[in-house]
Formats: sequence, C-alpha cells, structure tokens
Amino acid sequence: MVFMNKFSCGLIVVACVTCVSGCVVLLPSPTVTDHADNHVLIATQKHSDLTSRWGMIKICREFYRHYEDAFDVLIFVYFNHDGNLEHWGTNVVGRMLTVRNAERGTGERVFDHGRTVGSESRLRGVVQLSSANQIFDGALLHELMHLWVSSNREVIPTMYRGHWGFSSVAGQLGGFQPDKLLDLGDGKYSAGDFEPQKADGTIPYSKLEMYLAGWIPPTEVPDIWVAEDGAWMYRELTPEVRAECEIKDGPFAGELDHDCLVQTDSTGNKIFTASEISIWNIEQVVEKLGPRKPDYEHSQKEFRVAFVFVTDSENTISRRELDRTKSYIEEFTARRPITEKLEFTDSETTERLYIYNFWEASSGIATLEADDLQAYRR
Repeated sequence: MVFMNKFSCGLIVVACVTCVSGCVVLLPSPTVTDHADNHVLIATQKHSDLTSRWGMIKICREFYRHYEDAFDVLIFVYFNHDGNLEHWGTNVVGRMLTVRNAERGTGERVFDHGRTVGSESRLRGVVQLSSANQIFDGALLHELMHLWVSSNREVIPTMYRGHWGFSSVAGQLGGFQPDKLLDLGDGKYSAGDFEPQKADGTIPYSKLEMYLAGWIPPTEVPDIWVAEDGAWMYRELTPEVRAECEIKDGPFAGELDHDCLVQTDSTGNKIFTASEISIWNIEQVVEKLGPRKPDYEHSQKEFRVAFVFVTDSENTISRRELDRTKSYIEEFTARRPITEKLEFTDSETTERLYIYNFWEASSGIATLEADDLQAYRR
C-alpha cells in the first residue's frame, strides 16, 4: 500500500522541522469554525489541503485539538462546488486512509499509524468525500468497506487489488450479479451494468463483504465466479472513436470517457475478456487469509463516526448546503430504512433512485452513531 508507506515515512516532515535547537512545531492552517451536534466545520486557506495527504493530516490534528479520541472513523466532506477534486483523477470521488487495524483474516494487515493523525488508540480510518452527494451515492458505503478490504492482501484473484474485479461478488467494491453473466464465446463475457472497482449505484453489502466485516458467519457466503485475468474489451481507437468519446467540458475536458471506449454486446452491456476462470468458495478464502478474528459473534458492529465539513477560501458552504448535508447524515446513520427517495440534481438532470443507508446495507446488523458530537469536546 504505497500511500500508507509514504504516509508513515513522511511523519517527521509534517510534525517538525529539524534545526540546531531541535524541532519547531508547524501550526496547522485548518481551523475549526463551528461545532454542531452531528458535524464539525473546518475552514482552511489552502485548496491543496483538500487534495494532499499532508492537508488531510493537518485537518485530522485540528479536529483532535478539540475532540477526544472517541471515534472509529472520521468522515471528511469537502465542499467543492463542481463536485470534483481534479487532483484525484477522473471519476474518483472518495478515498479511505486506513489508520489502524487489529483484526485478522480480513485481507488487511495488522498495523497502527494512529498517532500520525492525532489518535492515540481508537481511530480506524479517515474517509474523504469530494462532495456531500457522496454520502448517499454509494461512495461512503464503498469507502467504509475498505476498513476490512485493502490492497495490502488479495482476497480473491483479481486485476484490481482491494476490489472484486470481474467476479460475481456483486458488492460495494465491485463485481456483478451472478444471474447477469453471459458467456459470449471465444473468452468473451458480459454481465449487465457493473464495474470491477465499485458498485453500480447504491446497493447492499455483498455476503463476502459482510463476512470480512465480521457481520455474518462464513457459511452464508456463496461460491464466487472469478475471471482472474478479466479485462475490458476496447474499441479500436480511431479518430472517429476518439472524437466520440472525448469529454467536452468540465475539469476533465479533453480526456477520454472510459465507458465509451469499451465494446458492448447486443443489449448494450460492456464486454470483458478472460482466459483464467475459477470458482472460489469461502473455505478457500479462509485458507488463504486465515480465520477471521474476532469472528462474527464477537466482532465490532457499532461504530462512532464524526463528520467533518471542510471548506477552503475558494469554496464556502451555504445555509442550504449545510441543512441538506445535515439531513443526509441523519438518514445515512439512521437505524431504519430511508424515509423517502432522495433527489440528486445537477445542471442538466434530476435522478431519482432508491438509497441504502449503512444500517440497511449491512442488513440491520451494523450501525453508525454520529449524533451528540459535543459530548466529546475536550
């Protein structure tokens, strides 16, 4: 995990400057400007704090100047008006930095880098979201699952480490529904509308994900069809195809739309190729990773999180955005189904879709607690 390695080794650079008299502590530029019941507002003068790992560390440390080490996950929501952080790359709207792990048999190694971000003993991870919409479009569910599934160790064979690739896992970290798989012959397949690295919209966690998180026993995980060397089948990049697939405007103007470049079958579903097919059962997964410890009867199922709204000098937060995001948090952490369908509107379209919150996505087994934040003020 390159990010974590650089993150750990760079601690001394962030924490102090070496000089004749010792270390000079660098004061963080981010500043808490508002304390509320289910969020904290932090303002920074540097736009780079929204995109760099050092900025993320400074924001974490500013949070812990005011709050106790009582949270399993910090969730940063960046108020960036175009909804994109261009430094993250095309279609990247969320990130997870795993900070600490003591569980075994999950695909994640045991480590502890909590002090780097200001947590002495509890923090497990820091989620970064490029906008408030990512609370409900599946990105937050996706990033939370990275507490247990990372690129440090492969769970099933895949070309997409830390994700499910071209397999029938059908979870927040990618894969397709088993009943959608079509064998097109000559090593070509399609499997409906899916992505190898993320869910198709907001869906419940898969059985494999539920097992790795410690929420169900291994006996509930079905066999998994895996294309070990799966890859998309691309169209020939002719001038006509390039012109058709070029993104015309926005922060990624001039780049090529990946979905447009992939060949499709007669029903419009993308085609992938594979020559190495295998069927994985849960016994093979357990043999590979070791048994999960603690098991589903003793694992953590209640998580306390803190939502941190982050603005910079170029992007402020309006009262309407603030109220909307607070309601998103209430619905996402509720121990009940979402009360109604939510609308996500951009300049061109309004999309209606069914939304799963964390409680629903975990089949009512796991919960998030975000309220009563002020009880943890230092």
